[in-house]
Amino acid sequence: MRDDELDGLVRRADRLGGTLGVVAHDLGTGERAEVNADRRFTSASVIKLAVMATVLAEAEAGGRSLDDRLPAPPDARVPGSGVIKDLADAAEFSVRDLLILMIIVSDNTATNLLIDLVGRDAVNAWCARHGLHGTELGRVMMDAAARARGDENVTTPADVAALLTGLVRGELLGEASTAFALDVLARQHYNERLPRHLPAGATMAHKTGELAAVCHDAGIVLAKGREPIVLVAMTEGIESEAEAATLIADTGRAVYAATGLL
Repeated sequence: MRDDELDGLVRRADRLGGTLGVVAHDLGTGERAEVNADRRFTSASVIKLAVMATVLAEAEAGGRSLDDRLPAPPDARVPGSGVIKDLADAAEFSVRDLLILMIIVSDNTATNLLIDLVGRDAVNAWCARHGLHGTELGRVMMDAAARARGDENVTTPADVAALLTGLVRGELLGEASTAFALDVLARQHYNERLPRHLPAGATMAHKTGELAAVCHDAGIVLAKGREPIVLVAMTEGIESEAEAATLIADTGRAVYAATGLL
């Protein structure tokens, strides 16, 4: 992406009253474009990438199995994104299915059950071990009291890009867990941001996130005949989710053009 294009996107975010953070890294050429890469953003559901990685790492270490089943009692179900809150007859779920639901429909109840399983400290320790020092899981999903106390989930575009790069290169998890994670991310249901202008023949394994005035998308572009592209676009302070989503989509389009995908 040309510097003037990136500057234009940053100015557009500023006109909308917010901040744009971007990391675009072509793993084949090594070319990298970034802005506000080390700025801490409220992570919203992008933090679920770290939760998934922690659960999979613990399963690989033999501490638990993806076949293990966890109860989902009524008092554990929380509002917001997801479907478990609406499933009256489903009393328990496998860890595997909770991971899938946490990613593809950003299920908040599934996320909280998985955080309870491994512990918030374990997620933060996993991030620290892998150099993600700007990332912190400060609370479970939909915990209004924790947010009021100032306990928030945060991350940086650089941290998210490092996590995705390590994942697609097979440096964070074993072969089976890596394949599982990439497959689940590629089955994401919310595709109106970075994938909006993705050309035919390319796919994106990605995770979105949103809260009031927070809108993110982060993923790995996979196209036949070339190395992956890691792309993270995070916005904060833009009141209109539609405007923020379009800004992120246009960031993706600029990267796809610059890397020859368009």
